[in-house]
Amino acid sequence: MFKNVSALNKRMSLAAWKFLSQKVIPEKEKGQTLSEYAVIIGVIVGVVVVAVVVTFRGQIVAAFQASTSALSSAR
Repeated sequence: MFKNVSALNKRMSLAAWKFLSQKVIPEKEKGQTLSEYAVIIGVIVGVVVVAVVVTFRGQIVAAFQASTSALSSAR
């Protein structure tokens, strides 16, 4: 599953998971609101999306180029 993910992306994912697990299951903290969890999850999703786009940039560009050339030749 993680064949194409660089070491930096793995470290970012592990750091995000550690941060999330500490915040989602607090031991002595009370009063956490749903909006705070939403912000944390939103930041993590943003980091994951950027990491995926950076990692698979070549494949994404190739897919768009292939579809563009297929549409151009269909005329």
